[in-house]
Amino acid sequence: MGLDANYPAVTMNDPNGHVTVYNQDHLPIGQLGPTPFESPSVNVTCKRKAWEDADWYRLLNPEGWPFPADEAYVSADETHELNPGQPYPIPQCASGCPIKIGQAAAAGVLAIGTVAAAAAWRRKRRALDTA
Repeated sequence: MGLDANYPAVTMNDPNGHVTVYNQDHLPIGQLGPTPFESPSVNVTCKRKAWEDADWYRLLNPEGWPFPADEAYVSADETHELNPGQPYPIPQCASGCPIKIGQAAAAGVLAIGTVAAAAAWRRKRRALDTA
């Protein structure tokens, strides 16, 4: 996992330790670790408050870990900015998770479609019963 120069990055506070990478459900999916066998740094998109009101960095790419994830996070307490403020400062994450909002919207559309289909079926059934 190489770093993308167009995004900010964080690295481990302890260069000889390990930092757990979590998914959106706060379950471990992998770890950062010392070179040459693991990567001590990772690109991030933003910083947010999450589990137990702690700060977390959301990773740019949640893929490539031993377990699949829609989003991936590392603890801000166990990491720090690789090059603070240069060339890209790490912004705060926008409130609300776009993935969760999208999933809720899709569920709403599905529910409305189901109700509409059931109503159409009832109308058709009544029309056949009266004929």
